Amino acid sequence: MIEKIRGFQVGDYVRVRTPFEGIFYGEVLELRDWFNPLEEKYERLAKIQIRNPRVTVLIPLDDEIWEVRLARRRKK
Repeated sequence: MIEKIRGFQVGDYVRVRTPFEGIFYGEVLELRDWFNPLEEKYERLAKIQIRNPRVTVLIPLDDEIWEVRLARRRKK
């Protein structure tokens, strides 16, 4: 519910669920609006830093495969 009201912001701690990797937690470093030339539309991407191992990934927020939600855990 909170995601729909205010959306994701830089610094939020999120939980990402994928069908092939399971669940992982990370911090949102950057949000981007990217124009996809293949589908000819804008996509919203989140740059997320995963804690263990320290890896940074770009995740499409509009894609149905990736389920991104705010985590109850917060950054310490």
